[in-house]
Amino acid sequence: MLGRFVTLMRPLHLCLFLFAAVGLATAQTIPGGPLPPIKQISMVRKLAPVYPFDLLIKGKTGTAEVRFMVDYSGRPVMTTIAEATNPVFGRALLAEVESNEFMPPRVNGQPQISLTGQRYTFDEANLDPAEKRVLAELRKPNPAFPSARELDSPLSPVRREPPTYPLALLSEGTGGKTEIEFIVTQEGRVAFPRIVSGTHEDFGWAAATAIARWRYQPPVKGGQKVDTRTSIVVSFDAAKGTASF
Repeated sequence: MLGRFVTLMRPLHLCLFLFAAVGLATAQTIPGGPLPPIKQISMVRKLAPVYPFDLLIKGKTGTAEVRFMVDYSGRPVMTTIAEATNPVFGRALLAEVESNEFMPPRVNGQPQISLTGQRYTFDEANLDPAEKRVLAELRKPNPAFPSARELDSPLSPVRREPPTYPLALLSEGTGGKTEIEFIVTQEGRVAFPRIVSGTHEDFGWAAATAIARWRYQPPVKGGQKVDTRTSIVVSFDAAKGTASF
């Protein structure tokens, strides 16, 4: 009987915790308001938000911080941008957090919901050699990237995970689509996805975040590995809560 009572109270406990978090999240967005220290929780994936393309090309750096809760299953909920030196840095980090999974702390072997956050510094010093090579070309007046149509064979994906549906838009029942342009490097990695268009900015960031993790067979032109530019349209279906491309 006690076990059944605990099970019934579990959703109530979650609701009360969520209401408390909403108040805290709201307080965090007040300009100049102090932010409590972040209680770090381990992530399944390394934190690697998409660098906003226009700011990257201009050499703009900045920081962002997102606060959220991790539920019993390790999913982020109640996500909110707490601070950002530029709004798009906040959007990029928010999409990264919502697409990640976390390891909730445990008490007596049972997972606990927890209020946490992530902070990230956007700086090209964090780029790897392949990304720096691509960035140097992108900054030229006429970047010399062959299109996917010019390759010896079509681009061949090795891994393409679908985007995570933005939490706010899913709860509103909002659907739409976005177009993302990106570079596939000589190594078959994706570099610098850029939001070309979309029915909502959050769809663009969700799609760009997923695409940044995609992998391809190295693109080849004239028998030589090359960096190539391509694009894709991603659709979000609110009724199904899924994204497709």
